[in-house]
Amino acid sequence: DQNMPSLLPAMREQGIAFTFGSGRNMHIMQDFVSQLQIDVPYITNNGANMFEGRRCIYECSISSSDLLLSLTMLKQANIPFLAYSNFAVYPQGSHPGLLHFMERLKGKSEIVETNTIHEIIEHSIFKVVIIHEDEEKMARMMKEMNDQCKEAHCVRSEGDIYTLTHIDASKGNTLQKLMKYLQISSKEVLVFGDNYNDVSMFDVAAYSVAMKNATKEIQNQATYVTKTNEEQGVSWFIKHYVL
Repeated sequence: DQNMPSLLPAMREQGIAFTFGSGRNMHIMQDFVSQLQIDVPYITNNGANMFEGRRCIYECSISSSDLLLSLTMLKQANIPFLAYSNFAVYPQGSHPGLLHFMERLKGKSEIVETNTIHEIIEHSIFKVVIIHEDEEKMARMMKEMNDQCKEAHCVRSEGDIYTLTHIDASKGNTLQKLMKYLQISSKEVLVFGDNYNDVSMFDVAAYSVAMKNATKEIQNQATYVTKTNEEQGVSWFIKHYVL
């Protein structure tokens, strides 16, 4: 939202903190955190991590046994994925969407090409991004992984993108940890979201705002609906209803 930098000073004067809850990793979020001078913790990897600056203050990785099981299933089904640690990413399979993710990470995070799943599971993996256009196939794959894994859990993030994390690693769960860290209640929290991975935050915060570009399913679970991302919906709502 291009208008946010101009609103932040007024928000800070009124004691209103602003931060991020993102599916992206720390290396990508650092640009936004620095640009907006975010001075409170921010959530990354769909809730698998929380950082204060560059210091990780919470992490929830996927167990090696669940990783081995789920990544083997994906590879056998020829479904491409990208596994994330806080230091590197591990691509498997080919897809334009994966190339887009890796392009954003160039120069920020090491990209390790490997054909061996066992090499991946030796590391602390916080998130696996899966891309596939066949909704029915992915619905079956999600159910199979979620049924067989003890703690890892796969959800649809947006469009044809799915995310595997530890079952406790959701934006909503980590938002609760952030509220405890800041010693604030849910009644003091307003969240914005436009995709499936944002709904868990809607359930935690007292006030939630869905972007108009979100699906009706997501809009119906929010307290309010604002303008679209392209119409600077976050800053528009803050300007008209918060400040």
